[in-house]
Parts: sequence; C-alpha cells; structure tokens
Amino acid sequence: MPGTHAVHHLGLCGLLALCLGSVPAQTANAPKLHHRGDPSTTDHPIVVKPNPGDSLIPEDASGEYMLGKPGEFIEITLQFGELSGYISRQGDGDSDQGTPLTFFFDQTSLHGQQISFTTRQVHGVWYSFTGTILRGAGKTREEDGYYVLTGDLIEHDAARNTEVRRSVALKSGRALS
Repeated sequence: MPGTHAVHHLGLCGLLALCLGSVPAQTANAPKLHHRGDPSTTDHPIVVKPNPGDSLIPEDASGEYMLGKPGEFIEITLQFGELSGYISRQGDGDSDQGTPLTFFFDQTSLHGQQISFTTRQVHGVWYSFTGTILRGAGKTREEDGYYVLTGDLIEHDAARNTEVRRSVALKSGRALS
C-alpha cells in the first residue's frame, strides 16, 4: 500500500501548512529577535533592573570587618546574590578562655541594601546581625575602611540567659593576629 502512506504523509503536511498559515502576523509592538549589530536596536539600550529581593551591595564588599580586638573579625562573603561567612573571636568563658572560636553563619538574608545573619551556637553563645555595608573613608579597596559593616550586633548567651546588643560600624580590612 505505498499509495496510502503517501496520501497519509501528504495529509500531515497539508495539516501542518494549514496550522502554520493561521499564525497571526507580528504587530509593531510584538517582541522580536534582532541580530547583533542590527541598527534598529542601537537606540534601545538593554537595562537590567534588580529584582526586589536582589542585593544592591557589591560583591567586592566581601572580606573581613574588624571587631576591635586583634584577631577578632566578621568574615562576609557575597557571591551570586548569596551571603555567607563567620565570626572569629577569642573565647572568654571558663572553658574556652583565649581559645579561637568560629561562629559560622547559619541563617542569612540579603535584600536590597539590607543584610542579616544568625550564627550557629558555640558553647552556648551565638550572634545575630541586621544592617548593611556602606562605602567607607578608605580610598582604595586595599585600605582599611573602604567598606563599613554597620548595624546591630547581638550576642546571645544561653548559659547566662542574656542578650547584649550593640550598634556597630566595623571597618573592612585585615584583622591583625
């Protein structure tokens, strides 16, 4: 039955042509693809607007923010719209006096200019922070204070059942060991 197969194939081609023929023509306002270098696209620059949840803080604000005492700092990493990091400080409890402690970020949030994080608990202590990173007085990225981490840092202590809140303005830079 070679004739039936040919008729069937012709029927499918005809049906496809009929369907394609019914596609409406593009209107002047309809989006269309352009080739690079197409002169019709030069007067319409591409504008990328951040989503409401996207960070407006530059990724190069990543780095150490000095807590004040030598070797104590907050390490901030901003990458691909995500926030991660940790707090490094010396223990001051009976069992960890002078021991370096690292409090890794457990929960983070990064929206517009606002950042917040809560650390994991170490020896019953953890931290939470809400604030932002601003451009500081440093003239180059390598200079201390090029960025400033500013906001409220809270130290939570489960053993003492206390919360110590302090407003901070921490300069970016290299923490001294």
